[in-house]
Amino acid sequence: RRQRQMCIRDRKRRVKTFKGQKETLPIKDKRLLNSFMNNLLLKRDLATTDVKRYQADRNYMIALLGFNTAFRANDLLQLRVIDVKKGYVHIKELKTGKMQHYRMDKRLHKDVLDYIERNHLADHDYLFKGQKKKQSGISYVLPLTREMGYKIMKKNADEVGVVSTFGMHSLRKTFGYFYIKNGGNVITLMKMYNHDEPATTLRYVCWENDDAEKERSRVYIAATK
Repeated sequence: RRQRQMCIRDRKRRVKTFKGQKETLPIKDKRLLNSFMNNLLLKRDLATTDVKRYQADRNYMIALLGFNTAFRANDLLQLRVIDVKKGYVHIKELKTGKMQHYRMDKRLHKDVLDYIERNHLADHDYLFKGQKKKQSGISYVLPLTREMGYKIMKKNADEVGVVSTFGMHSLRKTFGYFYIKNGGNVITLMKMYNHDEPATTLRYVCWENDDAEKERSRVYIAATK
């Protein structure tokens, strides 16, 4: 009975979840982050079939949107073309039931539009397609599952030498880490994450004492002539 209830819940959420994963961490090194993204692009460039090219393109866009929107994995994977096509993001978070509504960066929006055009995606298609299914003679495509997303991101992280535990949530955490590192307001980031306390947000993005000390060492204030 419990298993049946879980299956029903999964169908309602549309995106599968899985348990037993260790806590994931952000990428803190900018060069390593660039290697992570370039490796995904290289796979797209070297793809030998249309299917593999789409999958590589999809995987790159998952990372790109994950790093730039700070969505939870389930919210990222449930996106449809119509949710992002106009340059606005307007979704209801699966975990909290809270709304996310904001304008996308123009460069990111262009990347999304190019991806949609390259892959001939319709408005109600999932942005990140997974397996094709057929029921009662009707074919349909499900979104990529969170479990498969984790495997894809983890494999890519391993290939470029990321030694920390990496998964789908690492995309969201990396956004927050670099937001703080680049001078962003922790209260604003807290609101983006829908956290209740700034301390929760700082722990979430793994902003630690050594990060604070590195930032302090860059400060120099003196009289100007």
